[in-house]
Amino acid sequence: MARILLIDDDEGLRFVMAEGLRSAGHEVTEAADGNEGLRLYHAEPPELVITDIVMPDMDGLVLIEKLRVTIPRPHIIAMSGHTKYSEPLYLPTARLLGAQRTLGKPFKLETLLAAVTAELADPLPATVLPRPPA
Repeated sequence: MARILLIDDDEGLRFVMAEGLRSAGHEVTEAADGNEGLRLYHAEPPELVITDIVMPDMDGLVLIEKLRVTIPRPHIIAMSGHTKYSEPLYLPTARLLGAQRTLGKPFKLETLLAAVTAELADPLPATVLPRPPA
């Protein structure tokens, strides 16, 4: 199926998601934060990156911004736990920065698998070049 990079600082949740994705036939690499995720991305670019937004060191929004200028550009699904900022701020910002899909936590494994299937069925996003200085 697909190579997926899964980035989330919640080890238990990351384990459950990774096992669910593997059981669906995907190859999954795991990272606990954006810095580790970016390093793993550059070592072996996956087709899809699934990233949490609120993480220590490098959060998911900064990571998405860095990934949108990579070649090849991956599909990106961003997710965020239920906070007063998730729905009105974090998830819409993730989309503006380049995530093609977003998920609000908590979600069912079936929801994640459906989002992955749908995202991988879409054409690869065009590479976005850095914005020129203002």
